[in-house]
Amino acid sequence: MSRVTLEGVGKSYGAVTVLKPLDLDIADGEFLVLLGPSGCGKSTTMRMIAGLEAITAGTLRFDGRDVTQLHPRDRNVAMVFQNYALYPHMTVADNIGYPLKVAKVAKAERQAQIEAAARKVDLTPYLARFPRDLSGGQRQRVALARALVRSPGVFLLDEPLSNLDAKLRVAMRAEIKHLQRSLGVTMIYVTHDQIEAMTLADRVVLLNDGAIQQVGTPDEIYDDPANLFVAGFIGSPPMNFLAGTATGGQFSAPGITGLPCPGTGQLTLGFRAEDTTVTEAGRFTGTVYEVEPTGEATYVVLQMGPHRVNLRCDKRFRPELGTELRFDLGAGQVLFFDTASGQRVR
Repeated sequence: MSRVTLEGVGKSYGAVTVLKPLDLDIADGEFLVLLGPSGCGKSTTMRMIAGLEAITAGTLRFDGRDVTQLHPRDRNVAMVFQNYALYPHMTVADNIGYPLKVAKVAKAERQAQIEAAARKVDLTPYLARFPRDLSGGQRQRVALARALVRSPGVFLLDEPLSNLDAKLRVAMRAEIKHLQRSLGVTMIYVTHDQIEAMTLADRVVLLNDGAIQQVGTPDEIYDDPANLFVAGFIGSPPMNFLAGTATGGQFSAPGITGLPCPGTGQLTLGFRAEDTTVTEAGRFTGTVYEVEPTGEATYVVLQMGPHRVNLRCDKRFRPELGTELRFDLGAGQVLFFDTASGQRVR
C-alpha cells in the first residue's frame, strides 16, 4: 500500500498543454476516482502515475519517495485496463500467474499465489478454463486477480467496466469496492460515468479541460458543487439551470419572480429534480413538455421560457402534456452561479 502525492504534475506535448499543474494527495488505502468527460486528462493522469506517460512538469511521490523518473516496473503498481488484456492461448491460472512467471517466482510459490488471488475474486472453479470460455465479468475478475498477485502498493483501474452491460456493471462495482475494502489497498479508478464515481469513491477528483474542477467526497460534490460544470456533470438527471437577472437581492427568470438571491447582475439558478414539490401554491410555473415514468418515480419535464427543467414526482403522477404546473423549492435547495464565470456564488 502507498500514499501517492502529485506536486504540480502536468503534461504537455510541445506547446500544447493537456494537463495543467495538478496538486493531489491520495491517502494510503484510499479509493480515489478520477472523473470527467473524454479528453479531460483523467487517463493521462493515471498513465503518468503508472509511468506509461512521461511527466513534463512537477513531482510524483510514493510514500514521500520521488518516483517521477522511475521505470514503470520499479513503481510497484498494477494496472487493470478497459479491454482486460488477457492472453487468449493461456488458461485463467496462467494469465493470473504471468507476472510471477516473468519475475521468475518459483513454481510452487507461484501456484500458491495464483490460488490465493483466485479465491479473493471467486475464480477458483475456472482456473483451467481459457478466456474464451468466460463471461465478461469473469474476464474482468481475471484481470483483477492478475493485478493482485503482484501485491502492488497502488492499483490503477482505467475504465474497467466500460465493456460490460448495465446489470453486470452494477455487480462488478460491488465486487471491486468490496475487494478494495477487504484488502485495504490504495486504488485509483478512472471513469467518465458519474454513477460509478459516486458509488465507489472515498473521494472524487472531477476534471475538465485538463484542470481540476473540484475534489471532495461524493456527497460534497453532489450537494456543494463549486461551479456550473460540476453541478451539471454530477447527478442523473443533471441539475436544472435557469439563467436570469438579480436586482436588489431578487432573482427573476422565465417562470420565476422575486426569488431571494445574493448580489446583482446575471446569475444562473440551480436546483435538483428531487428537491422540487408540485403544489398549486408553488412560486414557479412551467408547461408540461414531457412525462417520463421510471417505475420508482415519474420525471416531469417542464418548459420554462427557453429552459427545460426536470421535476421528480410521485411514481403515479401523470399530468397532461401542455398543461400548466406549479412547483416550489425548499430554501436550502437553491444554488446560484455567476453566469459569466460559472463559479458558485451561494
